[in-house]
Amino acid sequence: MQSMRIVTLAVLLSSGLAAAGVKTDHQVDISTTYRTASATMGGARNSSDSIQYLTCQIVATASGISGTCDAQNAQGVQRGCRTTNQYLLEAIKSINDTSLVAFLWNENEECTQIIVRQGSMYGPKL
Repeated sequence: MQSMRIVTLAVLLSSGLAAAGVKTDHQVDISTTYRTASATMGGARNSSDSIQYLTCQIVATASGISGTCDAQNAQGVQRGCRTTNQYLLEAIKSINDTSLVAFLWNENEECTQIIVRQGSMYGPKL
């Protein structure tokens, strides 16, 4: 009886692992009309081409701190923005390999919004 419980438990656990959890990757999407770019870090990294990327960085110097976000989609369209806004810099700091990142910019290529979403459904870059 005990061995039957162990076998049953093993089957349930292994079958649950095969289909467990929502998984979604978003490759790089850029809208020049709405001035937006977005992707999951894993989706950009794991895309089937060698063109897509999404990157954000912070640069600190003795005179100040600034940040940039850049993206390129599968068609080779590249857009980016820069910021010195403390709130947007905090958003950049929170990005990790399981983040969904979206950024918006104005006509001067200044970041107006940076959205960082964390979730179990966004896979890490492999």
